[in-house]
Amino acid sequence: MSDFRNIQDFKKSKTSSHPYQDPTYLSFLLMFDFKSLENSPLLSGAAEEYLDNIVSGGSNESDGVTAKYAEKLEALKNFKKALKTINNDMPWYWQSLSGLDRLLKIDPNNSYWGGDEAILTIGTLESINLAIAGLMQLYRTAVFDDSEWKYVLPSNLRKFKMYVYVTEVRTIKNMSAPRINGANINNFPENFKPSIQVTNTNAEISGQTSRPYFMFEFKYCEFDIQGGSMPFADLNKNPEGAAANEIAIKYEVLNQVQSRALNGIVETVYNTDKLSPAPDSETESPSNLKEWALGQANQKLTDIKGGAINSLNQLARDKKQELYMAAQNRTTNRIPNFENVFQNFVNNVDSATDVNQQTRNIGAAISDNIYGVQTGDNISDALGRGAVISLGNVYE
Repeated sequence: MSDFRNIQDFKKSKTSSHPYQDPTYLSFLLMFDFKSLENSPLLSGAAEEYLDNIVSGGSNESDGVTAKYAEKLEALKNFKKALKTINNDMPWYWQSLSGLDRLLKIDPNNSYWGGDEAILTIGTLESINLAIAGLMQLYRTAVFDDSEWKYVLPSNLRKFKMYVYVTEVRTIKNMSAPRINGANINNFPENFKPSIQVTNTNAEISGQTSRPYFMFEFKYCEFDIQGGSMPFADLNKNPEGAAANEIAIKYEVLNQVQSRALNGIVETVYNTDKLSPAPDSETESPSNLKEWALGQANQKLTDIKGGAINSLNQLARDKKQELYMAAQNRTTNRIPNFENVFQNFVNNVDSATDVNQQTRNIGAAISDNIYGVQTGDNISDALGRGAVISLGNVYE
């Protein structure tokens, strides 16, 4: 039976006709429709136009109704700006998402996706400027009148369309390089033409047209007006941890579910016209030999790290045994502190092969492997920039 094949068949390094079996770290990406007046009136401008008509139709500048709706119009504009900024530039505020599993559980007796359980719950970070609590306070100010206790935006204008992508959280490493034969290399001497051919082994799972993903398209969504209130539920004079928050989004229609999966196992023409949110730079090749060489060196460093450290530690152990035997053969208790002398040598070898030092060296190369990193970025900046570029909203 296939379950009892040779252990070598299960090693990742083994050349196989069934690649891409490494574990995946799934995360999510939110995309809000800021364009469609018909499908996304809250975010596209239709709701603003409604409030603006009320403001412009006021009797004069001191009119109470005009002032009230002017405040709500400004709140709606600021809400849209804040939502877009957080989603585009700081997507790490969105920490978790629950409720998507319901969309894959088809009920043959009920074709309506909405209802009381049709809710997506987003667990968020909170920050010192109270970004999430402030975001939802702007929303409440814009859509609800707490003096007359009624909505000022009608139900249809509170709706919007959104997409949720589920895909690998990491940028898939580009394993390719240009044909290094002199003709296809920029900034490379014409009189030096090495023959190096490198194949992109991740071509079938990287880039917008190949990365595996699931995509859910929701219509007639609406923010839960009670969202953003979690930090105020249980305050403490001496909090033990950072504050978190939560936003809920109700939906009525699941418009479609798209997926690209089983790469390397099955192929279908229905995947060729679908775009994932991955940066298309995943499929780009380095522009010159230096960039390619750096990429290869960094990959090689990662590949051999564990083996190299083990080998060097074994060398230290072998050297210890070698010195011990040599000392036994040449001396008979003539060196009173031999063990101390020998231990100093071993310590020197160990310090040269210190695992922590190796780890720091590896860590220093992280910034070379994150898309969008600029020269001079430290590791923290590199991770932040990579997150922004990889997970930014593609709308604007």
